[in-house]
Amino acid sequence: MKNLSIVGKFAALLAVFGVFTLGVATYSASQISKIDESYTDLLRHDSIAALALGKADKAFENGRAAIGDLLMLTDDALNAKAIKELKDAHDAFLGDMDRAVAAAPQEATLVDLKAAGLNVLDNVCKLTIQKAMVATIAADVAASQAIFLRDCQPQFPALSVKISEAAKRLEDQVGIRNHDLSDLSQDTIRMTFAIIVAGLLVVMTASFFAIRAWLVQPIKQLAATMVQLANGDLAVPVAGADRKDEVGSMAKAVQVFKDNGLRARQVEAEASAMRDQSEREREHNAAVQRARSEEMATATSNLAGGLQRLSTGDLTFQLSEPFARDFESLRSDYNAAADQLRQTLAAVAEATGSIDSGTREISLSADDLSKRTEQQAASLEETAAALDEITTNVANASKRTDEARLLAKQANESAVQSGIIVAGAVEAMHKIENSSQQISSIIGVIDDIAFQTNLLALNAGVEAARAGEAGKGFAVVAQEVRELAQRSAQAAREIKELIRNSSVEVEGGVKLVSQTGDALKTIESYIVEINRHMEAIATSAREQSIGLSEVNMAVNQMDQVTQKNAAMVEESNAASATLATEVGRLRSLVSQFRLEMTEATHAVRKTGDNALAIGPKLAWSRRL
Repeated sequence: MKNLSIVGKFAALLAVFGVFTLGVATYSASQISKIDESYTDLLRHDSIAALALGKADKAFENGRAAIGDLLMLTDDALNAKAIKELKDAHDAFLGDMDRAVAAAPQEATLVDLKAAGLNVLDNVCKLTIQKAMVATIAADVAASQAIFLRDCQPQFPALSVKISEAAKRLEDQVGIRNHDLSDLSQDTIRMTFAIIVAGLLVVMTASFFAIRAWLVQPIKQLAATMVQLANGDLAVPVAGADRKDEVGSMAKAVQVFKDNGLRARQVEAEASAMRDQSEREREHNAAVQRARSEEMATATSNLAGGLQRLSTGDLTFQLSEPFARDFESLRSDYNAAADQLRQTLAAVAEATGSIDSGTREISLSADDLSKRTEQQAASLEETAAALDEITTNVANASKRTDEARLLAKQANESAVQSGIIVAGAVEAMHKIENSSQQISSIIGVIDDIAFQTNLLALNAGVEAARAGEAGKGFAVVAQEVRELAQRSAQAAREIKELIRNSSVEVEGGVKLVSQTGDALKTIESYIVEINRHMEAIATSAREQSIGLSEVNMAVNQMDQVTQKNAAMVEESNAASATLATEVGRLRSLVSQFRLEMTEATHAVRKTGDNALAIGPKLAWSRRL
């Protein structure tokens, strides 16, 4: 990483964050796809099988009801209607069981239940149905009812219980798989959020330490090295000269500054040695060296003045006056060293400008990220409030649906009770009809007895007439008996006529009560269907309430993550402020040297101004 530029280092951090984000998205997509496939399989098999079994049970009960209607009816039109209802119930049971077997082939008991149901409808109840279809008198109806109660009726409750148990078993399996899928969804949500939070913490922490290790600490070391060099400590090592980024360029410039200082010190030492040598040789060559001494004094004085200006930081000073031929190289070396040192510091100033530009970009990006984070936190808060209100409304709707379902259940129970009462009324009507028929038979016997009595009285009158005076009293008695017999016959005929009218009225009442029972059964089936729909609506409302609660919890977790992101942005702002402060210190050190008014000098001054401006701004951002 030492060979990458500052922009390259930040690009590498962003690349790591992008790879992490892609990994999280891939994981979430795979889990969601798995859950979707499981839900699809659940809806296509077990749920369809459970619904089909419920419909098959209802069709089976409808078949029993149709057989019961067929047993109670003697009218051909009503019999045809009951036979059609029985056929429809048979076809519906067969179709629903076929769908259940196809949807849940692993349930071997469904095939047995299907065969048992068809056996009851086609074989066990076959004789009952045949006798009921041809029954036209009460005796035949009673016989078919006896066969129905003995052979057919007991088969329906037991098989209906088995079908209900199979449907309940499939519904329990659906509930278990649904609960497992809900747990998997919750685990996926929690795992995704945990990975996001952990990844953000790792990336932000790594970014903080990377910026500190790659930029802040090397710049601090260079600043400390330059302070020591400015204080005259030329033995201090320059760290980072082997780097190939902007920090490496600064370190190389500082190394050149150090080398020039060493060369200047060497030049000064050589000048001192030359002065000593001149002093020793002056006694031997006083006359020859007097002129040279003046030249040397001039050169030394000028060189000392230049070194003094150099020690004060003035790098623009040049020895323009030519020295003697022997000392001209000294002036050239001094001028070259000062020029090289000036170029080195100019390069340092340019590098400082580049760092300042990068610092300002980081500051602006962090500020922009902070604003977006605050906006996102506000949006999440509004979303959480809206979801709370929606959750409350859905819960109220679910409560009202449960109340409506309870009312529908009570209405169903009332309809069932009414059906039982109507069935009792029909049975009572049939008993009254049977009693009327028996009374008619008895009246017929009485009519026959009256007819025979009349004949006997007539014969007795004839015999009394034959007896003459002795038979007159017996003739009177026979006449009275005959009149009583005639009145008895007349009364019997009148009673028989009344009983026949009563039978007609009773038969009409039986039809009306039967129609009332059919209407109540229809109402009962509608109420059962309404109750089933209300149950589905209540279940859906409860599931929506649970889903909205989970979404609300997820939004609250996202709000917490957003707040943590805002805290990390503040830490990044703090790191940028530290970097700006160090750049300002570096600018202060470079400003100690007087350079020519070039672009580098303007960059140094601009860097100092920007550092002064960025520092308070970042501090204010931290307070916010």
